[in-house]
Amino acid sequence: MNRRVLIGGGVALFLVAVFTISKRHHIDDEVRENRQARTLALPSQDSAAIEIKESIQPVKSVGSDLPIFTLYFGVKDNFDRFIFTNKGASDNEVTARFSVNASDMYEARSAMYAADVFTRYVEYKVALANTDAEIDKVLTVSNESTVTDITYTGISLSDVEQKLATRDTLRLSYFSQEEYEYLFSADAAIDARALARLAIAQDRELSREQKRNEIFGQLNALDEHEKAAFQPTLNMEKINQIKQRYADSESRYQAIAAEFGHHAAERFSALWEARALWQQRIDAYRKYQQHISASGMKEDARQDALSTYRHTHFSSTEQKRLRVLVDTNS
Repeated sequence: MNRRVLIGGGVALFLVAVFTISKRHHIDDEVRENRQARTLALPSQDSAAIEIKESIQPVKSVGSDLPIFTLYFGVKDNFDRFIFTNKGASDNEVTARFSVNASDMYEARSAMYAADVFTRYVEYKVALANTDAEIDKVLTVSNESTVTDITYTGISLSDVEQKLATRDTLRLSYFSQEEYEYLFSADAAIDARALARLAIAQDRELSREQKRNEIFGQLNALDEHEKAAFQPTLNMEKINQIKQRYADSESRYQAIAAEFGHHAAERFSALWEARALWQQRIDAYRKYQQHISASGMKEDARQDALSTYRHTHFSSTEQKRLRVLVDTNS
């Protein structure tokens, strides 16, 4: 089995991949009806009120020693783990192995249903991986070590909405609404929040600061499990806020140490000190550049003087950075 096709499930918390499919394979109505007939009745629940969490699979006592398989939140993760455990096997081999395991674990009729759901899950993942379009939602931050901006780039909000809707249609073509709830409602909630962040980032009526505040406000409001994927970004934002709040290095050090420990405080103190020294050298070069320009020297002489200054005070790598900075801000 192609590992790329089957491993994983749902949408990444930080990077959300949204797939679409151009053409769905026809599913025979009779097969679909037979599958639905085997679906065990589940309590009706308002999806907005469901608390999404992994739990131990509920079981019922029956005439045999084996429990009845029933759907539960977290079943998709167990399906994915089984697929991962059998990486390298073909689709048919994986589904056959799951069917054997289900027969050993569950009462006969529910074992058939468990195998049926798993088989459809494998078919769904293959169909999803074979789609002809893909959109990655990328949370882009500055390449500096502190967060200075937070945007989604190169993404159309309407396209993402369409891809999500198409993927939901694909899911519902393989699964009943109740099965969808147990398999995908947690991912759908994550998608909805990611879509909301994208909408904020692309709202032209909001300032850059307002966008940052709303997006980070949403990230901070996530539950601990979901927030874990964004924790490095949230930590960097907090460190950046500390830097802006305190002007002197000692106060910054103490604030970071109190929040993240002395190791982090020492690392950022050294980083900011190095940046400050670099900025001083840049400022000195600009002052020299202004002095040369006002000296009345001929153009060739001015360029020779500047070249000599650069070679004297900057390494070859630093000269490249210097040219970029000076050309960008000149």
